[in-house]
Amino acid sequence: MSAIVSLVRQDDYEPQAVAAAYAEACELAGFPDVRGKSVLFKPNILLGAAPEQAATTHPAVLRAAIRHARSKGAARVLVGESPGFQVGDQAFRASGLLAAAEAEGAEWVDFMEAAKLDAPRGKAVKSFQVARAALEADLLVSLAKLKNHTLMGYTGALKNLFGCVPGLQKPGFHLRFPDAAAFALMLNDLAQALAPDFAVIDGIVGMEGPGPGSGYPRKVGVLVASRDPLAADRTACRVVGIDPDAIPNLKDGLERRAWISSDAEIELRGAPLAELRVHDWKPAPRRAKSSLPPFLKDLAVPRPWFDRASCVACGACVEICPADALGLVDDAKGAEGRSVRVDHGACIRCYCCHEVCPADAITVRRLKPRGASRSVKGAGRETAGS
Repeated sequence: MSAIVSLVRQDDYEPQAVAAAYAEACELAGFPDVRGKSVLFKPNILLGAAPEQAATTHPAVLRAAIRHARSKGAARVLVGESPGFQVGDQAFRASGLLAAAEAEGAEWVDFMEAAKLDAPRGKAVKSFQVARAALEADLLVSLAKLKNHTLMGYTGALKNLFGCVPGLQKPGFHLRFPDAAAFALMLNDLAQALAPDFAVIDGIVGMEGPGPGSGYPRKVGVLVASRDPLAADRTACRVVGIDPDAIPNLKDGLERRAWISSDAEIELRGAPLAELRVHDWKPAPRRAKSSLPPFLKDLAVPRPWFDRASCVACGACVEICPADALGLVDDAKGAEGRSVRVDHGACIRCYCCHEVCPADAITVRRLKPRGASRSVKGAGRETAGS
């Protein structure tokens, strides 16, 4: 199965320039016929972060997407997303994406109303509860952000579709599939069942380092578009120097033959890949396999560390934790007299806490060797900041 992937250079988020670059990317990649149809754009809204933090799809890209769909005759343009922790429109407004949708007259749809999606070809999951809007729209477009991901290594067009799973159902999947390889199968089961019609990756400014929420904004200067989300993701990885075969869901994606089955099937159009390459991209922290004795696991597998001084005791990490490894406790040294207590023995290293922390109070790193003796005692509880 061949796939066209377009690469269009765009160096900033000036609205008119983004609109022109977006339209060019879509035209080069063969944007589908939307005349008289409903189109649902699914941006990446990990949490309520300002656009300049590069944790979310930029509002200028969403505005360009809405305008382009309308120019092609779409009867309805919808926008929806379901962050893992924040409910209501808190994250939507903080990211600037709700305002962008409202300004363009698009319909913001509720992703909390779920419906069953069968996944008969699923390797790990045979059915999902997903946002009803994602099933009822005529076309689904993954409007992703180019970012590192501490668990998966990279997140883009395919993983962005995990946001179609309503809110706090997401931690349950992390608990069921704590290993990156198993989690990747679930992600691809979902993406294959949802069958998105188009993908655009916002790589104008991406996120390197410990993404997807606490990394560092990095100018890449590109929009990536394709009808094939796997081809788009594997190309975006190559732009920033990530080996796509090192990303579990991108490797598994080739084997499924639902999308491309080889990189040789990708036809690049637009700016030459060689001119766009980033040669010193900071990778996500490496996550070793977790099938280790507890004391070796603490040495080899990065774990979340909490900065007591930065923590605001909001409880986001406690609410999202699928393993119930976190709790808020009274502590005069913590913010407002409270702090987060961590049970590292129960922690499954899914890093959901790291993703949703609004205060950037959580880092992911390995235990120093001199601490191994403490870790042998294993499952003892430690207070944030220890």
